[in-house]
Amino acid sequence: MSHMVKTFGALAIAGAMGAALLSGSAAASAATLPGCGGPSPVNVDDGWGVMRGSFNLKTAPYAACGNVTKLHAGQVLYFHCWTRNKYGKYWVYVRVKGTGTHGWMSKDNLRSIRNTQRQDCSVEEHRDFI
Repeated sequence: MSHMVKTFGALAIAGAMGAALLSGSAAASAATLPGCGGPSPVNVDDGWGVMRGSFNLKTAPYAACGNVTKLHAGQVLYFHCWTRNKYGKYWVYVRVKGTGTHGWMSKDNLRSIRNTQRQDCSVEEHRDFI
């Protein structure tokens, strides 16, 4: 009987350690992944765009980064500024129309882009706007 109790106790400890390791890695959000930083967004663009489908608004200008919320076809996004990530993809920092929700959206996910000057998010270029 005591051998069974020891075995059960060892299994319980191993299971708890495994769960802690898994939850620890899950707790490390995608926003903290290497490469998930981005430029500091500044509002220097008057453009807007319309979503082409359902896509996640991101925490940084990379598909692998964390999600802010899911957006759907037809939703309008107001542009703040643009950046090109290390893969050469263009992303725009936006506010979702009718909300206070902000985040990054890939240019590839927009079906309509209007009135934009594609102003860069580089803080150095826009110090007078901060």
